Amino acid sequence: MTVPGSRPHPRAVEAGRTASIALALWACLFSGKPVPSQFNGLVSFADGGAFTIVRRDTLMAGSTGVALLTGDIVETGPDAFLVTQEPGGDLVAIGPSSGVYFVERQDVPTLFVLKGWVKVDSRSAPIRLTGTRLGIQGHQAVMLLHADERSNEVFDEQGSTTLLPAGDDARPIGKETGPNRFFLRGEQLEVVSQTSPSPEFVASMPAQFRDPLPSYAKLPEPVTPRVLRAVNYSDIKDWLTIPHQWRGSFVERFRGRLKDPAFFAAMDAQLALLPEWKRILHPPLEPDSDRLSEESQAAGKAVPQKLQPQ
Repeated sequence: MTVPGSRPHPRAVEAGRTASIALALWACLFSGKPVPSQFNGLVSFADGGAFTIVRRDTLMAGSTGVALLTGDIVETGPDAFLVTQEPGGDLVAIGPSSGVYFVERQDVPTLFVLKGWVKVDSRSAPIRLTGTRLGIQGHQAVMLLHADERSNEVFDEQGSTTLLPAGDDARPIGKETGPNRFFLRGEQLEVVSQTSPSPEFVASMPAQFRDPLPSYAKLPEPVTPRVLRAVNYSDIKDWLTIPHQWRGSFVERFRGRLKDPAFFAAMDAQLALLPEWKRILHPPLEPDSDRLSEESQAAGKAVPQKLQPQ
């Protein structure tokens, strides 16, 4: 029993939280809605300097020991290479000059690769990699995705995976693949399939991606990413125009930055590229409630009263 005015015992608070989470998950499961999956990987290895993280609307600097979470946007420098390790043993490596978004509100952990290189060793759970033109999903598999402005390249290095469509003009694929299969999609609709990776792909691949990703029995001590500042438009401009299915949470996430005049002006100048922001930057005028009320009263007085029967 809790005495009025007293603080509940911490265990009771924790139990309440656990019960609430359980009820929320139960509601999702039995309502037929997929439960959003969460990514939580500790950076077990980082080389080539710090990398940046956009977490919510804040720009941060990352290093070894930082946790990468669902919702994070990670960008690396030209010499960077980092590996994250999840509690279940799943490994994600991000190469140099890369941009990766750990997509929110997905039923499978999803990494959207805007540019650069990502390699995944999915050991305990399915993981999805996708770019603007091509995607791949696998469980107990090793997968690579390379993205640039012209094309997406996917390599099933090990295990069984599924090739996925990407982009508004993509045709359905859902094709099961096998080890050592290589896929390329450029500006054309069709996906090019090969029994081994192209020589150009191998030559441009970061050297660290040619070996198995390192896995550690003992992970480094967790550290907090260093806060740099609130994001400005240039930090996120390329992410605001990724395919709509992946950027669905961005309006809610970044709208608070519109209070900054420079951010507002930059967004407003690019409004043609940001259709979902139009009503946020320029909301429709609300009717004058007082004026409408007066007009309604006047209209009511003008309506003749119904004659009573004699």
